[in-house]
Amino acid sequence: MDCRITVLLLAVGLVSPGLAAPYNLQAPLRPDPVKTPGDVLTSDPAVICQPGYARTVRDVPQAVKEQVYRSYGITSRGKGEYEIDHLISLELGGSNSVRNLWPESYRTEPLNAHVKDQVENRLHDLACSGKITFQQAQQAIAHDWETAYVQYLGPLPGGVAPAEEGTPTPPPVSTLPNPTTLPVPGSARGAGGAASPNADGSCPASAPVKVSKSHIYHLPSGDSSYARTHAVGCFVSATAAQAAGDRAPGR
Repeated sequence: MDCRITVLLLAVGLVSPGLAAPYNLQAPLRPDPVKTPGDVLTSDPAVICQPGYARTVRDVPQAVKEQVYRSYGITSRGKGEYEIDHLISLELGGSNSVRNLWPESYRTEPLNAHVKDQVENRLHDLACSGKITFQQAQQAIAHDWETAYVQYLGPLPGGVAPAEEGTPTPPPVSTLPNPTTLPVPGSARGAGGAASPNADGSCPASAPVKVSKSHIYHLPSGDSSYARTHAVGCFVSATAAQAAGDRAPGR
């Protein structure tokens, strides 16, 4: 790279000292709070702290990943450049909902997906040891993961200041969309067209198809079992429920 271009990029913050090339200008350095406010599957330590829990619920189809890339305006990417990251990670009780997903780069410096992983692991350890609650961990990471890093690990790499340094304490985690406590599902929730059920077992109007713990889906009209079914998952349509491995009544 021409040294004059490097100096200019350094001046406007598009490249860090020591880097040979500028950031991919499409790479979002932080999640968009409108597109990705965060979404919670469970806050129960008895569930989340089970070894291997995250693997049992990890299910983001490639079609959903592509949807997330498009929503963030990413039209091209290199192999291994990004991960579709859970803002509230699965190890902190986050869901696979599109509201909890954003494209995070492995290559931006000094902040990237590897750095965020460190604070996720720290919050998981603290919550599983009872030093904080999972609700506190979820709210901290959803509000601003950089501030959470500083609070629980120390200064950010490269002397970067958190994006929201000095902002007031965020509202309680119950303000996140449909937080609820669920058992570990037999098949992962949160596939394309899915949403978390409400705490009373009902489904949001945007995803009214109920799925029972037996993985049978019930439609809001013409199904006599719908009203009494306590949902463990919700879908926008029968087709979406079938794609996640659930079946119609009587099958």
